[in-house]
Amino acid sequence: MNILLTAANGRTGRMMLPALKNAGADVKVFIRDAAQWPALQALGADSFALGDMEDADSIGAAVAGCDRILHIGPPMHPHEREITSRFMDAAKHHGVSRFIYYSVMHPLLRDIRHHRLKLDTEQLLVESGLVFTIVQPARYMQHLENIWAPLLETGVHSMPFSTSQQFGVVDLRDLAQATASIATESGYEFGTYELAGPELLSQADMAATIGRLLGREIRAEALSLEAMAEKARARGASDDRVTQMLAMNAHYDAHGFRGNPKVLHWILGRPPASFADYVARLLERG
Repeated sequence: MNILLTAANGRTGRMMLPALKNAGADVKVFIRDAAQWPALQALGADSFALGDMEDADSIGAAVAGCDRILHIGPPMHPHEREITSRFMDAAKHHGVSRFIYYSVMHPLLRDIRHHRLKLDTEQLLVESGLVFTIVQPARYMQHLENIWAPLLETGVHSMPFSTSQQFGVVDLRDLAQATASIATESGYEFGTYELAGPELLSQADMAATIGRLLGREIRAEALSLEAMAEKARARGASDDRVTQMLAMNAHYDAHGFRGNPKVLHWILGRPPASFADYVARLLERG
């Protein structure tokens, strides 16, 4: 089975790639720069296709010869629907047997643009005539790594939303294993699968778990949206990206982001990793 993996060089793609290989797939990675190929080959990729998600011709060439597509869209992209439709068109033209779309949990949150665009794209896929599967992941535990160094230095777990709202955070490694099963096995056709972590945790809960494992006090403190935006701009985020981050985190601050873990448990055939499991693994990595 030959699977085309899009956005292969991103954080999610780099976790999906070895999981797909472990599930027995041959993986062609869709990348923009040939310089990315050696690292992805080291992770197990069998071949690569150079292209641009805005370029239908390069997408068509990449899809040729593939049995299935696992499409991971670029984060918060304003053209999510158009990009995915190009891959759908190529999939139909080349007779791809299944299109696996990596969406987001609760795409019905229409006040958040990238959720709304995921929902629109899901509808497009359902109506496309393709054999499809939709995966809806929750917020990653791995977002902790973005603040890990300052957390260790200051003893503060600080993200731009309330310290009391709950999240069904999920280990990206579990998401990759479950998605690889969905992509390579039969029985998942025409299904939509919400994949959330095993616990509902607030920032305060996460800080307490980290503190227990570190053996020192870690406190939770909400980062202001203004400070978040300033940090994002300093890292080179576009004005559009910052606007979408503000909308997303304002929603999280008001409502959290909760899901149910039973589907992930069923697909994995084991309990999903807890947040404590993930932090312990992070500590082992040093």
